[in-house]
Amino acid sequence: MRVPDDGGVAIVGGGIGGLTAAVALRGIGVRTTVHERAPDLGRIQTGGGLMLWHNAVRALHLLGLRDELAKIGHEIRAQEFHSWRGRRLARWPVAEISERTGVPVYAVSRPELHRMLTGQVGADLRLGSRCTGFATGRDGATLRLSRSGGRSEEVHRDLLVGADGLRSTVRAALMPYEPPPRYAGYTAWQGVVPDPGVRPGVFVNIWGRGRRFVYYPLADGLVYWDAITSDRIGHGLDALGATGGEIVTEQFAGWPDPVAALVAATPPEEITPIDIYDRDPVRRWSTGRVTLLGDAAHPMAFNLGQGGCQSIEDALVLRQCVDEAGPTGAALELYERRRLPRTTTIVRRSRAIGSLSRWQNPALCRVREGFMRIAFRRLVYRKTADLITATDY
Repeated sequence: MRVPDDGGVAIVGGGIGGLTAAVALRGIGVRTTVHERAPDLGRIQTGGGLMLWHNAVRALHLLGLRDELAKIGHEIRAQEFHSWRGRRLARWPVAEISERTGVPVYAVSRPELHRMLTGQVGADLRLGSRCTGFATGRDGATLRLSRSGGRSEEVHRDLLVGADGLRSTVRAALMPYEPPPRYAGYTAWQGVVPDPGVRPGVFVNIWGRGRRFVYYPLADGLVYWDAITSDRIGHGLDALGATGGEIVTEQFAGWPDPVAALVAATPPEEITPIDIYDRDPVRRWSTGRVTLLGDAAHPMAFNLGQGGCQSIEDALVLRQCVDEAGPTGAALELYERRRLPRTTTIVRRSRAIGSLSRWQNPALCRVREGFMRIAFRRLVYRKTADLITATDY
């Protein structure tokens, strides 16, 4: 069935990036529809915690979501780095940047953020709507869809935005000979538990030999934690013969409080492993009236906490470009030129930090700890602060 051409923008993917793009474009009067393959919201409103640094929070404020975000966020005022033996190595005064810029940093529940954005998009989110292909021409893009019940549909829009994640269908069509995503070398085990008494407003990173453990408080009396190991779980938990809780407990035995308490408080079936992937940066991610956004464009490891933040930035820059050039191919070229340099830098820097964190040699780990104590704040903090306060919008 062919749907009449109503112009506007079709977005493939109802994650954080796709929904933010819809909110952003609607704010300048562009008709936008989000097509999400999942049949119900329960399939996509999942996950644990997410850090929203200054760049993402400022973007959401510009979209008029200041009050809604404050309701679901727990403000982070400091970030600490500890050794696995319990020694504090460095402390970053996040609150100083927040006070200087007037923009806070929030730790949020990923499902709550998704619900907030879904509420803004409303009926323009189409569930059970899977992209099966597209064509792009001088006057727009035609999106082919498979809808719930097996019926097919075509929609013609001015622009098509692929925001469908790491293994994007839209990207695969734009770059058919690209290699698969690159395994980053580590796996994150995640959990969310009632707060056992962690310090409010503090994001803690504990570094060990080839392992890390991070945790931070969320709103509503919850804590999110990540246990990062240099093991690949792609073959599934069943093949390991152990629960997630048993594996994490064994890997992090002897680590300082509250590591054991957080893991023990999490039901084993809720400790979920995620193998971490990224991709090498590309020189282009747009063709004609079709472009990519978020993880579909520039998937990155989580070491700078910028995956979701960069998706939100993408949405703001896309809105500005469409506002300047209209819903045209020229707008997508402008969007690509503005976003490629910054996202390429962040992908590469995230990858470098991930490599540093995987060191297992005891002597090298002692050198790393010494560097973190002496120079981490002076050197790394300043560069990171510049990165998370700068924006392309």
